[in-house]
Amino acid sequence: MKRFLGALAIGGIAFFVFCGIVEYFQSQVDNNYSYKYWYMENRRHKVVTLLLGDSYIENAINPSLMGEGAFTLASSSRWIYYDDKLLEKYIADMPNLKQVIFGMGYKPPFFKSYHFPKTDDKEHENNEHEKYMYEKYMHIRYDDNSNHWLGLYRGFIDPSTLIGNNLLCDSLGYERVDGQSVNWQLEHNVDSNVFRLEYAKEQVAEYTGYLKDMARLCHLHKVRFIVITPPCHASYIANVRQEGLDILHGIIDDVRSEYPVEYMDYLQDEEYRADSIYRNSSHLNSVGADMFALRVKKDFGL
Repeated sequence: MKRFLGALAIGGIAFFVFCGIVEYFQSQVDNNYSYKYWYMENRRHKVVTLLLGDSYIENAINPSLMGEGAFTLASSSRWIYYDDKLLEKYIADMPNLKQVIFGMGYKPPFFKSYHFPKTDDKEHENNEHEKYMYEKYMHIRYDDNSNHWLGLYRGFIDPSTLIGNNLLCDSLGYERVDGQSVNWQLEHNVDSNVFRLEYAKEQVAEYTGYLKDMARLCHLHKVRFIVITPPCHASYIANVRQEGLDILHGIIDDVRSEYPVEYMDYLQDEEYRADSIYRNSSHLNSVGADMFALRVKKDFGL
């Protein structure tokens, strides 16, 4: 029995030592998360224009064309919770910050949430992985229920989950995307009834709450809060419904009722109809990102 307990103890110690080694090596991975964390920790004092949001904005604006001091803290597939927490973490110590630009796509307010997820094991796994990535590389914890062990295990058996979104961004946080697949017009498209999916109303209310908090933080620190809906291809717009647009614009009206918000909706802007400026149905390529950056800079007088 003593031998068994001894072997069990040694095995347990070896297991935790192994996990510690895995943790350490995972923490050394260079990816977009770790780079953007490093930039904000070390160079946030130089930032004049901060871009937040998911890939709709990350790929839509080339910050090098937005004037000195622009940086993209946006990240692919991000839930707005993390935008709010990142802004809360840094805004008080950004003396040169003049404006925050947040990208609000058509789909995310109805589609992404940890509290009201779709009943989908894959979505749950992706949510837990996202929690792990933000906790490990950006030091923002979602809650005490984050499945740390799942993230650790997933990163060990499939390192691409840690480096799949590896250091693809440039020094200003911009990730250049080019090329189109055969079915590019179907990629990243939207369900025409996305705003009627289960929990859509709850998700909209939750999204609005986080957006209000971002507006509050900007107002408190005398920073312009700019929200934009980036352009999408005609194949995406074909599935957009007026009812969904009304809800989207209602979110802005709700936030504006309490805090200053500057908003422009470019979703169906005729200037962005050419196939050649898109990577897929809802994401601009580098040509489109250059065009759109200059447009936003001009429209908001940056």
